[in-house]
Amino acid sequence: MNGVSLIICVISAIILKQTVSLSIRNNEQVLVNRPFKNASTSPREFEHFRRKRYLGLSKRFKINKRYQECVAPDDAKGHCKHLIFCPISVLKNTKNVLDYLCVIERMHVGVCCPDDIALSGLAGSQIILDLPGGGNDYDEKDNTTGCGIPIEGNPGRKSIGQQWPWMAALYRPKQLAQGLEQQFCGGALITEYHVLTAAHCTLGLTPDEIRVRLGEYNFANSNETRSIDYMVESITDHEEFDKATYANDISIIKMRKPTSFNSYIWPICLPPIDRDFEKEVAIVAGWGQVYYSGPVSQVLMHVQVPVWTLENCSNSFLQRITENNLCAAGYDGGKDSCLGDSGGPLMFQLDNGRWITIGIVSWGIGCGNKGSPGIYTKVSSYIPWIIKHTIAK
Repeated sequence: MNGVSLIICVISAIILKQTVSLSIRNNEQVLVNRPFKNASTSPREFEHFRRKRYLGLSKRFKINKRYQECVAPDDAKGHCKHLIFCPISVLKNTKNVLDYLCVIERMHVGVCCPDDIALSGLAGSQIILDLPGGGNDYDEKDNTTGCGIPIEGNPGRKSIGQQWPWMAALYRPKQLAQGLEQQFCGGALITEYHVLTAAHCTLGLTPDEIRVRLGEYNFANSNETRSIDYMVESITDHEEFDKATYANDISIIKMRKPTSFNSYIWPICLPPIDRDFEKEVAIVAGWGQVYYSGPVSQVLMHVQVPVWTLENCSNSFLQRITENNLCAAGYDGGKDSCLGDSGGPLMFQLDNGRWITIGIVSWGIGCGNKGSPGIYTKVSSYIPWIIKHTIAK
């Protein structure tokens, strides 16, 4: 009994010490995320590094899980977690510290961590380690685990299908089997269960009507990648989505079974909430029409597009463009998303090497028209909503 008391006191002291598709994209060159710095690195050494990297993430996230339910400070709903995976000042200003400690599997002392971290208002709240993860939650040296890291290496030694491993294709089984359509929308994998997409893609559909395909690259070649199809458990469209204006055009699809992360399937990071990315160059990818009213692409395409200022974008449309939107396309036209790309991610690489999804393909007038950019749902405006319908559930 004295030993248990001593452990609790030590843990308490530690806690209190802390501050508790795409137009004119066929000519796009394959983008290399981070080439080998050492040209002498052999393919065998590269393969070893790749396997080590993915196993590393799996091991790290295995212990980052919720255990029993508990009541967090301010009577918030929470779950017991290891202290290092609840990096907020949960106990800093709490009088009865011991009330919020908990025992994990009869072996470890944990802390009752609030489920709605982003909504709790607690000092120091942040999205970290739990999936979905924030792109800024990692430093440059931490390049072996976490979200937003595609397969590295020489493009001649890897499949292009591994370049954007978070890309998801949404398709309707009946239409695909009958040859009536390929995929109808795209999405981005943000956890082992959840795909971020556009509400106008999923509105009116039931989970049984659609499937999620991960790890796809070329629809015409079934052996190109190790693609896997997943049945859908639930669809959560934003409750304030307006099908007339496409306001709040965001949705989360939950798959019935979790995916396993590998070279072809990997989650992308969420963006920081304090950055607008105006005038930055981003990348949009998808299997949509190669030009307006043209055929869809069987191969995953991507194109670099600059992010417009909100003022310039608003001046280009009669429709209202809000702060919850991003606008991106080539200034001279020709580079844009198109029909069939809806729901796919607008991607940006942070200085730490992580790729984040800053936008969701929403709508536009035509494809690649000069002076008429594509409109995207601004992901950073919906971080609390995303957390509520992923981590908090």
